[in-house]
Amino acid sequence: MITRKIGKILRGQATPFQIMMACVLGSLIGFTPGFMNGPGYMISLILLLIILNANLGLALLMGTMAKAISFPLLPVSFAAGRVLLDGPTQGLFKVMVNAPVLALFGLDHYAVTGGALIALVFGITTGLIITRFVRRFRTLMSGLEESSALYQKLSNARWAKMLAWLLIGGGKGKLTYSDLLTRRIGNPVRIPGVIFAVLVIALLFVVSLFASGPIVTMALKRGLEETNGATVDFETVDLDLTKGKLVVTGFAAADPNALDTDLFRAARIEADVSGTDLLRKRLTLDRIVITDASTGAKRAIPGRRTSTAPLPDEAKGEHFVLLPGEKTIDEYIVSAKKWKERLAQVRRWLEKVSNDQSGAAGPEDSESRDARIAREIRELGYARVTASHLIEDSPTLFIRELIAQGVTVTQIEGETLDIQAANLSSHPHLSKTSPSFSVTSRSGNILVESKPASDQPGSASVIALMYRNLAIDSIASDFVIGGEQLMQGGTMDIAINGTWSEFGVGYLDLPLQVTLHNSTITLPGAGSFKIDHLMLPIALRGPLDNPRITIDPNLLADALLDAGASELAGRVRDETDELIDQAAGKLGEQAENILGGTLKDLLKGGKKKKDGNQP
Repeated sequence: MITRKIGKILRGQATPFQIMMACVLGSLIGFTPGFMNGPGYMISLILLLIILNANLGLALLMGTMAKAISFPLLPVSFAAGRVLLDGPTQGLFKVMVNAPVLALFGLDHYAVTGGALIALVFGITTGLIITRFVRRFRTLMSGLEESSALYQKLSNARWAKMLAWLLIGGGKGKLTYSDLLTRRIGNPVRIPGVIFAVLVIALLFVVSLFASGPIVTMALKRGLEETNGATVDFETVDLDLTKGKLVVTGFAAADPNALDTDLFRAARIEADVSGTDLLRKRLTLDRIVITDASTGAKRAIPGRRTSTAPLPDEAKGEHFVLLPGEKTIDEYIVSAKKWKERLAQVRRWLEKVSNDQSGAAGPEDSESRDARIAREIRELGYARVTASHLIEDSPTLFIRELIAQGVTVTQIEGETLDIQAANLSSHPHLSKTSPSFSVTSRSGNILVESKPASDQPGSASVIALMYRNLAIDSIASDFVIGGEQLMQGGTMDIAINGTWSEFGVGYLDLPLQVTLHNSTITLPGAGSFKIDHLMLPIALRGPLDNPRITIDPNLLADALLDAGASELAGRVRDETDELIDQAAGKLGEQAENILGGTLKDLLKGGKKKKDGNQP
């Protein structure tokens, strides 16, 4: 009963110190967004509550009340956290965020740090109010105790004692209210609490030795689901820190964009763990070997999106103004939305693992810290946004080598892939070595490679992509121009080789070399033609998931001519000349409207000269 809790505070032996500690610690616990936001912080608060002789009943009431008001005040806590982490005290918090033990407190979460400040204000204020009220109550009762015969008679009556116990709980024992008024601190430490805290720490150590599997499974599942944005399942997780070995079996990560399929699946994942500094929340995996992996496989039970799932990307490339002759991916590919989703996922992965500092960030990603935080609030919520820029010295996760052999991809039938990656990091800019990866098919038809151009940290990344002998009919239905299918029959070779654009990793400014073999091509208004060998000149510019595509009509006509399609080449040139004449006509009309008769006379004069009517 709430009345018994309140009555025990008023009539009990709690000192002002014990009341204040209960209010402050209860508020701090209540304002913490969640245990996983700062596990070390929460455990420390609970142990302090047990060790310090705080009133547990009052702490429970304060914690419940603080939790209830913390939800509507979460934006306020977040704003307070921004002042602390990004304001004048940033240097102090940067030290704590990177310090052993304190790194586990989650102080890099704006909501945790700001919530602690709000909780302190709320807890101290409430504690002062309650302490003042209790003191006034005890002063009043002390006067009655000394001067009121009726009070003395009632306090000694058995029925009155029983009624008071039922309604407002236990009393002060043999102490008088005058005695309670003289007690300020009392015993600050609860001896049984100290013993209990020692036992809890010992129990945690024993559990970490004998039950590390379930604990690591729970923590790993949560972390991977937040990263992936959808369900992550595995059968077992075995972590042996003494041997430096991590083994995961039955791994399956659902695709957040297609919950009935797995983005990645593996029968077994083994990792050599070394260089661990867990007290600083750092983990280094020397070597990861993945066995029997696949992507695109159907799930027996569809996954679910998490709150951290990436929101549908806004149209990338809006800052890349279309130049003459350029088109977007939507104008060439029927299923552009599906391709954009897949490519956007690839681009996000590349940006996360790359420390390429050779160029500026892309237009869509050159956001200020305020813009980044606002976006992450929309995507993750206030509680999960962190001041990642405070992490120093070394990344929280570093993978020296990753090997996955025999990977099958549902969308690429008949191909088996081998994947190798090195120097992958959660904070690439803190790594002394640049990341690299390669994907090769055992048939030799597929190669995807990204590596630094030099050994210097932050050097530009080189991208190479090759896909040979791709059956055109397997993708032809996706490529349509003017309502007509562009290609039919034969095979295709695709090749890209060069560095990323000036905007950095994930942004293209490269030629795409597409070679058709024994195929039939169709161009709107120009007809169809059978070719034995045709190299299509294509230029890509802009973000990987929504590039600007340019096909130079003159170069295309030359390629058609080289391929023996002279008639088709002529039609392409005629279409090009007609388009140029139309563009020139429109330009002349616009110029005439803007500049008036003077330009019109000049244009007429120029025409007469061209026609030979003037000397």
